[in-house]
Amino acid sequence: MNTFSFNRFGKMLRWVLSVNQRRMLFAIAASVVGVFMAEMILLRMGDIYSPLTMLHYYGQIGAALFALVSLILVSTIVSGVNEKRKREAFLMLPASNLEKFLALMTYTSVICVLGVFLAFVLGDSLRMVWFWISGPYTEAKVSYIGNPTEYYYWWSSAIPEMMDNLTPHILEADSCNWFYLVMNIVVLAAIAVWTHSLLIIGGTLFRKYSFVISCLVFILFWVIFGKTMQYFELSMFTSNWEDGKYVSGEVGIPAYILAVLLPLLAVFNYWASFHIFKNFQLITNKWTNYDILKR
Repeated sequence: MNTFSFNRFGKMLRWVLSVNQRRMLFAIAASVVGVFMAEMILLRMGDIYSPLTMLHYYGQIGAALFALVSLILVSTIVSGVNEKRKREAFLMLPASNLEKFLALMTYTSVICVLGVFLAFVLGDSLRMVWFWISGPYTEAKVSYIGNPTEYYYWWSSAIPEMMDNLTPHILEADSCNWFYLVMNIVVLAAIAVWTHSLLIIGGTLFRKYSFVISCLVFILFWVIFGKTMQYFELSMFTSNWEDGKYVSGEVGIPAYILAVLLPLLAVFNYWASFHIFKNFQLITNKWTNYDILKR
């Protein structure tokens, strides 16, 4: 099958879900309990006496854990078919290689990440119910000039704070010129897509330690890029502020380089990942799914 069919892709995705359904539900249930217990333990260990401080604390740690777990899951794209028996059944399914590849990538990059988010929401909800029933019932008030007073309780949700920590704040300066903002968005999107593609190719190529190897490549890239910027005395974005207000901003050469280079690298990573995937064999070596010496 060399053609792509959304119908076959949907069936392929449902097959992947059915095979991993029990494991995913168990992982979500265990994560819900883990999030609840972690929040309660952190509260006792952190000497926190204000609900606002608690929410900030949970939001920061929750954002870091959510990002880390999500990145790890993305790199496990083919871990479910590493065993010979599962790989044999997977390769014999009536779908094209592209449909199989996209189904696996959708499962790990979208469905599993949504499962992690659901676990954080439910775990935090358990903590909210616990405090709503048992107390304490004190509150914290925050007011800013021109804005209504906000009230925070011990049973308030930490998810908005977590999402705030996960969301880039490049659009907060309303007076920024449009080109400066657009370039910030483009570079940020390029970094996100390239990072995803790096984890995908790492997970497709390596049978073991794919996340660790991908992270090492990620760190090496930014160390080299940062050293190059430092050597040539370049900056990516330069913004000038006076009295807390944005005055002007400049886009440096490194931003243009990243806006072009990273999408190209991402396209190559996705292409190479699919090339490795479609050449899967039932028997592979211990470390990789692609034996260069046999090609």
